[in-house]
Amino acid sequence: MSEIEIPKKPLKFGLFATKPHKKWAIIAICSVIIATTIDRMSVIVLRNLTDSIATQPIVFKAVWIWAIFYPILFLLAGAFWRTSGFMGLRWFMNFRLTAYQALYEYITLHSKDYFNSRFAGALTNKMGNAVDGTESVFENLLWRFIPLIYGLILYIIFAWLSSPLLGLIILIWTIVFLSVNWYFAKKIQPKSYEYAKSLSTLKGRIVDSLSNISLVHESAFLRGEREYINKYIKKQRDKGISEWQLSEWVLLTNNILIFIFMALMIGASVYLFQKNLVSVGVVVMVIAIVGELIGQLLFIGMEIKNTTKYYGEAREGLEEILTEHIINNKPNAKDVDISNGNIEIKSIYFEYNNSKIFKDFSINIASGQKIGFVGKSGAGKTTLVSLLLRHFDVQEGEIKIDGYNISEITLESLRRAIGFVPQDTSLFHRTILENIQYSRPEAKISDVKEAAKHAQIDKFIESLPEGYNTLVGERGLKLSGGQRQRIAIARAFLKNSPILILDEATSSLDSESEHAIQTSLENLMKDKTVIAIAHRLSTLKKMDRIVIIEDGKIVEDGLPEKLLNKKNGIFKNMWEHQVKGFIIDD
Repeated sequence: MSEIEIPKKPLKFGLFATKPHKKWAIIAICSVIIATTIDRMSVIVLRNLTDSIATQPIVFKAVWIWAIFYPILFLLAGAFWRTSGFMGLRWFMNFRLTAYQALYEYITLHSKDYFNSRFAGALTNKMGNAVDGTESVFENLLWRFIPLIYGLILYIIFAWLSSPLLGLIILIWTIVFLSVNWYFAKKIQPKSYEYAKSLSTLKGRIVDSLSNISLVHESAFLRGEREYINKYIKKQRDKGISEWQLSEWVLLTNNILIFIFMALMIGASVYLFQKNLVSVGVVVMVIAIVGELIGQLLFIGMEIKNTTKYYGEAREGLEEILTEHIINNKPNAKDVDISNGNIEIKSIYFEYNNSKIFKDFSINIASGQKIGFVGKSGAGKTTLVSLLLRHFDVQEGEIKIDGYNISEITLESLRRAIGFVPQDTSLFHRTILENIQYSRPEAKISDVKEAAKHAQIDKFIESLPEGYNTLVGERGLKLSGGQRQRIAIARAFLKNSPILILDEATSSLDSESEHAIQTSLENLMKDKTVIAIAHRLSTLKKMDRIVIIEDGKIVEDGLPEKLLNKKNGIFKNMWEHQVKGFIIDD
C-alpha cells in the first residue's frame, strides 16, 4: 500500500486524472479548436456570399462558390465536432476510471477512526461528487467555454478586419462581459460548496436513518425521526435558494449586457454602411455574429451556475476524502513474515480525545501463550487490540512482534500475521464462500469447507439451496448473529495466522452453539499466540494467563488458578459474582 499524491483542487485533480490519458484529451481539444474555427469562418463566407449577390453586375460563379462553400463548412465542422466527441468519450471514461481508482485506493488507507466518525453512504456520495463534479467541469470547459472564448477572439479578429470600430466594440464588451461573469462565479462558488456540503450531509443522515429503520419503528419514534431529517432537508433547501438566487442575478445581468452588445454592434454596422465604410455583407456578418453569440451567451449564466455547482461538489468531496492519513507505512517500512507471534509492549503512552488510556503500560506475551484480558468497559482492552492492529499509533513507547517494531513494518505484513474475530461480525453482501475466503483469497474451496467444518457452520451452509454460493445480504443480515460469528471464526481458521485475537468471539452464540464450538476454538488456538477479550468463563478457563486491566493499568496478572486463590483478588471477586457463565462488572 503506497501513499498516493492526489491534488485537492478540482482543476488540478482533473489534470491528475487526465495525465494517463492525455493523448485523447489533446486530440479532443484540438478537434474542438478546429471545429470552432471552421464554425466561426461561416460568417466570413456569409459576408462574401452577400457581397457577391449585392455586387452589380452579379457574377454567379462567385455566388455559387460561396453558396457551395457554406454547407461544406457545416459538414467539416460537424466532422471535427464528432471527432471531439469520440475522443472526449475515451478521455472522460478513462478519466473516471483513474479518478475512482485513485480515490478508492486513497480512502481505503484511512484509519478505522476516520470511518467510525463518518457515514459510509456519505463517503460514497462524496467520492461520486468528486469524480462526477470534476468530470462535468472539464466537459463544460471542453465543449462550452473553450469554443465560446476562442470564438469570441476569432469574431474580434474578423470584425476588426472589416472595421476597427466593430472589433473594438466586441473586444471591450468581451472584457466587460467576462469580468462580470468571473465576479459572479467567484460569488457563486462558495455558495455551491455550501450547497454540496449540505446535500452530502442530508444524504448521509438519510442513509443512517434508513439503516436503522427497525429501531425507529420499534421505538415508535417515526415522527421524531422525520422531524430530525426535516431539519437537514430545510437546511439543504435554504442553501439551494441562496445559490440559485445569485445565479438568477447572473442571468439578468447577462441579458442587459447582451442587449447593449446587440444595440452597439447592429447600430455601428448600419452607421458604417450608411457612411459607405463597410459593405452590406459586413452588416449581414455582424447580424450573424450577434445572433450566434446571443444563442451562446443568453444562458451562459446557467452554464456558470452549473459549472460552479459541479466545482463546489468536487471540491467538497475531495477535501473530505483527501484528508491526511493518520496511520501510514513509513517510507522504509519492511514487508516481513511473522511466524512466532511473540508480543512485547514497552512503556506505551496513548491518549485519545484528550483522555489518557495508557500511561507507561508494559506487557510481554510469549509466543504460543493464551492470554485473557478482563476488565470493566472503558478499561482499555479494546484499545489495546486497536493498537496491536495499528488502527492507532502510540504517542510514546513501542510495540514489537517477533522483535519488529510494528510501526516500522508494513501494515499489510502486520495484519497478515493477526487473525481477528470481532464481537460484531461484519460480512460483505457477497456469497458465503467469498466471505470465508476473504482472509485467504487464493485458498481452494476444499480449504474453505474444511475451515467451515472446524467452525461448526458447514452443515448449515450445505443445507441452504445455494450452499456456499448463498448471498448473505447487506452486512450479513440474512444470517443470525451466531451464524455470522461462526463464519468469522471459519475465516480465522482459513487465515491460520500466528497471532489470534478473540474480541468476545462467542458473544452472539447461545449456550448450545457455544458449547459446540468450544472444541473448534481450542483447535483454532493451538500453536498460536492468543489474546482473548472475554467475559464468558468458558473462554477464560482455557487461557494460560489472565490479565485484569483497570484505567489502562494492569492490576492483576497470573495463572487463572493463582488469581482464583488470591485473597480479596479482583478476578476472584468477579468470578464469584458471575451470572450464567459471565464475568460481570461491579
